[in-house]
Amino acid sequence: MKYICTLFMLLTASSHAAAQNPQQSAEDLCEMEWRITDRAGSTDTDVFEIVYGELAAFNAAGHSLSDYSIDKADFVKVSTEGAKSFRNMLSEMTTPYDEARSFFKERMTPSCIKNVLKTLKQDD
Repeated sequence: MKYICTLFMLLTASSHAAAQNPQQSAEDLCEMEWRITDRAGSTDTDVFEIVYGELAAFNAAGHSLSDYSIDKADFVKVSTEGAKSFRNMLSEMTTPYDEARSFFKERMTPSCIKNVLKTLKQDD
């Protein structure tokens, strides 16, 4: 869980490009992070592969971590550690992940968006 919190802190770094449409930028960044978390929870795919795959898709959509002043190496490290921790947490749950998926997304995504927007507004 501490890795997920650290990831949220990294995700809230500011961006000049993100300032043009902060709501959409926050949603896009947090959606990428949710996809990493979701795939880590629902597949056995290597977490590095998940993180790099989602990062490639994020970049292909015209985004860049540098838009948010996020260092790629730090993002990969924190996202990978967070995904591994999430998998470990899920392995201890009695509820199947498919049944808990919406619970996690409903809690993670709004918090992430709120934190990103708060940070973007601080830098105005």
